[in-house]
Formats: sequence, C-alpha cells, structure tokens
Amino acid sequence: MAAEFQLGDYILVQDGRTLEIFHRDLSESSRYHVAFLGVDVQPHGDGFKVRLGARRGDDQVTGGTRLKMNQEEFARFRDFIALAIAARDRVNPLNEPTPP
Repeated sequence: MAAEFQLGDYILVQDGRTLEIFHRDLSESSRYHVAFLGVDVQPHGDGFKVRLGARRGDDQVTGGTRLKMNQEEFARFRDFIALAIAARDRVNPLNEPTPP
C-alpha cells in the first residue's frame, strides 16, 4: 500500500520501491527508484531544508526537489521517508532478499 506525505503544494508518494513527487502546478511528476534516491537534510533556523533527488556517491544529491519544513513537518517526513529507506534496504543488488 502506498504512503503519502503532503507539504504545501507537494505530495510525496512512496509505493513499493518508487518515490514519486507531485506538485500542484506541474503536470509532470518526479520519480525515483529508492536505490537511486538521495535525501539531504540541513538545519535552517528553527526548521529544516530538505532536498530529495538523485544520489551520487554517499553524500551528494543532485537535481530534485527542495522543501522547507518546521519541526513538526520534519518529524512526519522522517517517519514517511523511513519507509523508502526500508524498501531500499530490503533487497540487495542481486534482487535477493537480505538476511534478517
């Protein structure tokens, strides 16, 4: 079952191993396979700046979507994005289940 996170004009949908980002004013969405998804979080005042995009290496995110969140929104986002991380970590590159 898909999980959704809404923030302002954005809706993020995590469905299986795909994360899709919709914006109210755009007819096209952005889609990322969880294996290629990068998330960068930086503190910003009393909230956070979050960037979702293509992961390059271990610590670089390119392109994507930038969001600003307050503490409460970020707490909801953290729970939501944990689903994508779990989906990414569930299967190894050979598509074999990882041991428990």
